[in-house]
Amino acid sequence: YTMACPAMPLCGLAITESERIIPTILGRIRALLTKVGLPDEYFVVRMTGCPNGCARPYIAEIGFVGKAPGKYNLYLGGGHAGERLSKLYASSIKGDDAPEILTPILLDYAKRRENGESFGDFVIRAGHVKETKDGRDFHKDVVELQPA
Repeated sequence: YTMACPAMPLCGLAITESERIIPTILGRIRALLTKVGLPDEYFVVRMTGCPNGCARPYIAEIGFVGKAPGKYNLYLGGGHAGERLSKLYASSIKGDDAPEILTPILLDYAKRRENGESFGDFVIRAGHVKETKDGRDFHKDVVELQPA
């Protein structure tokens, strides 16, 4: 359910890590899922070291796109089967901050998800992000998480 591009140091286009950092981020997300009572849930997670999106983060339920050294844009709401584009949720986050940012959403998912509902579908239904119905609307109705 996870894919990352090789990024640094193998790709000349990469501006941050991807393949080498995603196991750490996934480990922290996995621990968080266990903590909120969802130890067996799996989401489509993709990460790239630049906006080119070689690992297809823009269709993932949780997507990380390298924006600057050590910083990522966080996208949510892609289709579990890759049938829907995601939406920007938070800009320029540190990879290590992802579990903290995702905590309230995962708690909400644990409490209010419908039977068989994927995470990508839930974040749209619950209003965490708007649905992208057409590729031309990818940047439409973006409401980014505001820094505390």
